[in-house]
Amino acid sequence: MGFRKILVALDGYPASLGAFKKAVEIAKTYGAEVVALQVEEDVPLLPAEKMMEAHIDELVTSRPLDVAKEYGKMAGIEIKVIKKVGEPVAGIILETAEEEGVDLIILGDSRKSGFEKLYLGSVSQSVMENAKCPVMVIKKGWMNISDLVKLAKEVEEKPEEIVEEEKPVYDPQVIKENFKFSGTLFLILSVVYFFAATIASKPFKDIAAYEILGLPFAVWCGLFLVVAGIVLTRIYINRVGGEGA
Repeated sequence: MGFRKILVALDGYPASLGAFKKAVEIAKTYGAEVVALQVEEDVPLLPAEKMMEAHIDELVTSRPLDVAKEYGKMAGIEIKVIKKVGEPVAGIILETAEEEGVDLIILGDSRKSGFEKLYLGSVSQSVMENAKCPVMVIKKGWMNISDLVKLAKEVEEKPEEIVEEEKPVYDPQVIKENFKFSGTLFLILSVVYFFAATIASKPFKDIAAYEILGLPFAVWCGLFLVVAGIVLTRIYINRVGGEGA
């Protein structure tokens, strides 16, 4: 049993380039078609999340689709490139997989720690849980991408090719369901906020001043509120990612 069509998600980071190289290798073995997908998020990351992503890995190229096409020519494989804008990334990958009728999805995994996954979520995990076809995850460092890194530098020096972006289509029913889900998360966050505000109020000033690991309990409540807000936001995004398929 072979593969006819392979979808690989590209973001310009080492892990995704390794996934692309593996996709090309498999395509050459089975004579399969490769679809390279780049998803640009239309919701900007929080400053803390940008710092965390920068800490995780270093961007190799800002033009991964151009690199994919050039590498495909060198390997004798035709690469179909698709660029989409939207959120969540996992949902768009799954949606594209169904639209293109692929029988294999290949993703790169950046080896995030458990805490980083809690904040940023795991696209590969969400895709694996909801995909209707096999999913292969390539860890950073599994593939030698030195040739792709060299090619990326050459591509960056050339004029950028225009790739038509596919805008997301919003289903009113999906929006309604997601609105209900977001309302539930907002209610949870409101309860957490009310608890933190109550602790900080005058009647509970003694409890608020009680120190834990050198910090007043009120400060810990505030930090917990911030973390809860980010975590609930990411839970929402991952949930929508599964439903978007």
